[in-house]
Amino acid sequence: MTFASVVSAVGIGGSLGLSLVFLISKCFFLASTRAGWVLMACNILYETGYKRLGLRRFGADAMVLPLAVTGWWLSAGASYAAGFALVLGLAWGWASMVDSRWRSGGLAHQHRVYRNRAVLPVPNLIVQIRGPVLERRRGVDEMGVLVAGETLHLEVIVLNPSRVVPQLPLVLEARCDVCSLAIVAARSGEMPAPEPGESLRLALELQAVSPGTGGSVFVQLRHGDWSFKRQLRVREVVPRESARPTGVVIRRWRYGCRGAFAWRGDHDLFDPAAFQSIEGWRIALGLSRRFQLPSTLFLSSRLSLVEEEHRAYCAHFGWDRRSAEMPAFIEFVRQEVELRVEMEWPWQSARPLYAELGNHMHLHYGTEAAAAAENDWQFSVAMGSGRYAWMTGAVGDSFSEQRDNARANNALFRELFDYEAASYAIPSDVYDEHTPGAMEAAGLEVGSDTDASRFTRVFQLPPPHHPAGCERFVELTRKYPRDPQDAYQVATLKYWLHAARRTGRAFIFLSHHHLLQYEGVACYHMTEELLRSVLEDCDGDVHAATVGGLGRYWRDVLSETTRVVSVRVKDGLIEVENRGARDLKGLPLEFELAGGGQGMRLMDVRAGETRTLDLGAESGGRGAMA
Repeated sequence: MTFASVVSAVGIGGSLGLSLVFLISKCFFLASTRAGWVLMACNILYETGYKRLGLRRFGADAMVLPLAVTGWWLSAGASYAAGFALVLGLAWGWASMVDSRWRSGGLAHQHRVYRNRAVLPVPNLIVQIRGPVLERRRGVDEMGVLVAGETLHLEVIVLNPSRVVPQLPLVLEARCDVCSLAIVAARSGEMPAPEPGESLRLALELQAVSPGTGGSVFVQLRHGDWSFKRQLRVREVVPRESARPTGVVIRRWRYGCRGAFAWRGDHDLFDPAAFQSIEGWRIALGLSRRFQLPSTLFLSSRLSLVEEEHRAYCAHFGWDRRSAEMPAFIEFVRQEVELRVEMEWPWQSARPLYAELGNHMHLHYGTEAAAAAENDWQFSVAMGSGRYAWMTGAVGDSFSEQRDNARANNALFRELFDYEAASYAIPSDVYDEHTPGAMEAAGLEVGSDTDASRFTRVFQLPPPHHPAGCERFVELTRKYPRDPQDAYQVATLKYWLHAARRTGRAFIFLSHHHLLQYEGVACYHMTEELLRSVLEDCDGDVHAATVGGLGRYWRDVLSETTRVVSVRVKDGLIEVENRGARDLKGLPLEFELAGGGQGMRLMDVRAGETRTLDLGAESGGRGAMA
């Protein structure tokens, strides 16, 4: 082998590697598939490289494309260079168009019939059908088996996430294709479409009239030239005397969803310049309200709620972060923001805004917000850096310091908002082996990133779990990237969303509630695109709720060690027992019948209650329950 051939082979290999990373990173359609891990890996590799060089994505692409083409020209010839230039250029152009569309926040479109004739914007509505669905695919919901005489209660949820006021009616049509099924209740025909940020919840009741081979119910909604179609397919309608269950399990999230999602944000200190302020909250929580998707806002209290601490901090560094506005900020939270631990989509509130308020430590480790007189005003300090008034242990006692830091945060929440936080997120990347246990000792129930390495957050999707040494505390690890600013980062996040759906895990998305507004609107619209994808692209198969809500559900229903719900078949009946202190709703009971059929039913069970479901009894509701 000659030296020239070695150089040529190295050149071809390098050019091929650059070309593949460049190309695959733009194959956004892979995000919803198992092959999306290649898209994810290429984007993370690409992003790591250009950030180390101090570049933005456009600059990196503008550098890599000619470099790859030049490599092909020098190593393989002009024809190869021209071919790759064409393919890579087209991929870049397509990805740039997607990026531009997502940056625009396009949640409405001009009515096609009236284009160039009249201005008639039509909101792109989001629709989910909630009910006992065994498997959801694009356009088709598999309902499994029904029992003759049984009535299934479903709900059609229609959301207008845009700012566009509807001018046309919403039309619902539902029909069956076989006589063994009947629609006994549905609000069909014309009705007003939901206003911006509002939703409609329409009942749909499906009755199994007589035994048969099954069939389908077709549901269609139309609003102008926008339409939604879904087929609800029933495999078989079995006679009541044959409806004897042989097994039953609960292994999914609420309402039978396979995956789960929560939007997490962090607030480190009051800083109007960085939109950690009334204005910033109104914009971010306003986005949350438009989608009716509650978020979890982790708040560090020392420099957010204690005016004298904030004034001393600003005076030391010579900064004016508007300490005098902090009482107004506190009053804004009291009056305008509904604070609850457990909320889920679609949430509606009498107050203008809502969020779960999470614990983010009193003193925020790891950033400039950690600077205090007790640690000589040092940035980015961790545990053991000083003696603070809220500490009960010795300096260097990490467990006690973290426990007391979290307790001090919750004490201010109770004093100012009459609210007790149940979830916790680490400040910056500061945690150690004592963190989960310290948070459990502080009375917190759910954590995010309390035991996750950076590698785990970037490349893995760990299941919800109890960290080592904890009895009931639940860890839900967030995913990288955070604060998305371009379509490539959103595509990576969409891969994790669909991975959560496939694996039955929870995807915790981190986008700070300032939404990087001091840099522009890109993060706002990219977050908007991801929220739309959660609710629309997953066919209703992802349960969207707060971090605290997801953690509590997993602990009480799905955890092997702490669950308080038991389900079994006894004397031909499905029996569900809730031994816990909390009412539980939407429990998905997956069952098998003696004849081999499968199905699902949803059940609400109050605290301390045992209920039974008789699939063979004639039903005017969710089966015969007691």
